[in-house]
Amino acid sequence: MVDQSDSFDFDVVVIGAGFGGITALHKMRQAGLRVRVFESAPSVGGTWYWNRYPGARVDIESLEYSLPFPDLQRDWQWSEKYASQPELLSYMNWVVDRLELRDGIELETRLTSAAFDSEREGWNLVLERAGSAREFTTRYLLLATGFLSVPNVPKIPGLTDFTGEYLHSTAWPETGVNLAGKRVGVLGTAASGVQIIQTVAPTVEHLTVFQRTANWCSPLRNQAMPPEYQKWVHDNYEMIRELEYASPGSGAVLVGNVLNPPKDRVGAGLSREELYEEWELRWRAGGPHLGRSYSDVIRDREVNAHLRDFLSEKIRELVDDPETARKLIPVHPPLTRRPPGDTNYYQTYNRPNVELVDVKADPIDRVVEDGVLLKSGAHHQLDVFVLATGFDAGSGAALSIDIRGRGGLSLSEHWAHGARTQLGLMTSGFPNLFFLNGAQSPGVHFSPPLLGAFQVEYILRVLEELEASGRPVIDVSLESEERWTNIVGDIYGATLIPETDSWWMGANIPGKPRRPVAFAGGFPAYRRYAEEAFDGKLSGYVVGADTPSVSTA
Repeated sequence: MVDQSDSFDFDVVVIGAGFGGITALHKMRQAGLRVRVFESAPSVGGTWYWNRYPGARVDIESLEYSLPFPDLQRDWQWSEKYASQPELLSYMNWVVDRLELRDGIELETRLTSAAFDSEREGWNLVLERAGSAREFTTRYLLLATGFLSVPNVPKIPGLTDFTGEYLHSTAWPETGVNLAGKRVGVLGTAASGVQIIQTVAPTVEHLTVFQRTANWCSPLRNQAMPPEYQKWVHDNYEMIRELEYASPGSGAVLVGNVLNPPKDRVGAGLSREELYEEWELRWRAGGPHLGRSYSDVIRDREVNAHLRDFLSEKIRELVDDPETARKLIPVHPPLTRRPPGDTNYYQTYNRPNVELVDVKADPIDRVVEDGVLLKSGAHHQLDVFVLATGFDAGSGAALSIDIRGRGGLSLSEHWAHGARTQLGLMTSGFPNLFFLNGAQSPGVHFSPPLLGAFQVEYILRVLEELEASGRPVIDVSLESEERWTNIVGDIYGATLIPETDSWWMGANIPGKPRRPVAFAGGFPAYRRYAEEAFDGKLSGYVVGADTPSVSTA
């Protein structure tokens, strides 16, 4: 490993104690590095600490959505196939204690600024805790701040005038909220909104769903974890992990209590009946697997149109009122937005206390003291107003910190026209700065625990390569980040995804450049690109030398 220097407080500082941060602390300690993790929350867990809203749960099977550490992955017993937020948070705390990592994590401490010192070839950090600023230095800085961690709060006139209880899905009180017998409004029907709506509907007096964009949902089919199934997975983890890393999709290979190994099948040329038969099997099995049925379902317009028809029929079957069903059928092609997994979401609209309001057709005019007023003059009285309005995906967390690279260039300037990286790991002009599960990585198209584990191991290999240079500083060239940005864009461009305004395209944030936020070419392709850099002796990187120039183009 690289030479350690007492001229820095730490060899590596990691920001964020979610899956990526925990993995980095564990692996880099094993490599002999002096590592410290700083986390702004009062607990480890990352997204599984902040997202405590009713119904929050993972939509990749629990047995797969876990850290691939051979020394402990068989020891945790999951209670459900798709774990809830409390169980996921308990699991992450168990991992931290089991690996004796807690002494390397400082909680309730937020990174406010980071500046690269060209003379010392490291980072000067300012962190804030309890209103007091603290300064540290580190050779390397890793941002494990999460792909979806900065909430998107739309500017709605009068929001501060509301006298009821106002909540955002990412800042739910730890003590919970008693919604029983109350008039509740939920704005947003993506993954968080779907989970909240289907969970709170049975207990509230009246639920008003303010739908901005309908989404294509498919059932999870969650259940108590079958003991024999859990034992089988534990006994076969090596094979399953290999299949996950070979998966061209989300990394999920378990479905319906059986293995669903990676396949490369096309739907073009198949009959409607043949396509429907495959999708029906996947619908009944549950989980996020409709998109993995055929490799061309996101590219071939005709195959995608058949999937639209299949899902539209399902919605009409599940929703009693034809007009409500019509409103719930999206206009965008399936799989061009992140498809939520649901538990009786569509059936929720059959309840007499649930009302669907299409705010595309009748927009919100303003929030008033006792509820929401629409442009038409319709007045919806509320006791509680919940915003499930998503995140500033990919770049949001990094750009919320004042980060300055060579010559004082700010990251916000460098990314003025959108995030630009090499492999989603580094960006030009900011030496010794790495991202985990960040912008332009496969972060939202692959399992975050598995991606984080791969990226940490990859970064460690990069640091080992620096030993030979005699100068432990590494950057990436402008050409390499331009190449990677084009690769990321070309992959989305070959699909139907750019036809939809989604957070995958950064289109949910006003003023944000509209470009793909993630690499969607599948993890096997991502790994090949990463390995090519090593085969080319870190091609695309600049080792032990000043970056030629920086640019905001």
